[in-house]
Amino acid sequence: MKKKSISLCYCFLFLTALFFQSSVYSQTNLNDKLPVDPNVKVGKLPNGLTYYIRKNAKPEKKVQLRLVVNAGSVLEDADQQGLAHMMEHMNFNGSTHFPKK
Repeated sequence: MKKKSISLCYCFLFLTALFFQSSVYSQTNLNDKLPVDPNVKVGKLPNGLTYYIRKNAKPEKKVQLRLVVNAGSVLEDADQQGLAHMMEHMNFNGSTHFPKK
């Protein structure tokens, strides 16, 4: 009998946690902009390219660059279908982890 009451207790705790978790996430507005770390410098070049710079002390004497392309088949017009997929292949073709062809 005691095992059954412990199982019910855990079940109740799980359901309570699930309820509170879903109520927290349900209040999130997916249209809100993501916050930017205050240590990040954000700027825009004359050609429209937006850049983000953040100092990182470790590893020393290293720099990391990332390119984010706001592209994808969802954003393509009918006459552009396949362009994002082709760019995906061209951007990685011949890189360290993706040998040519």
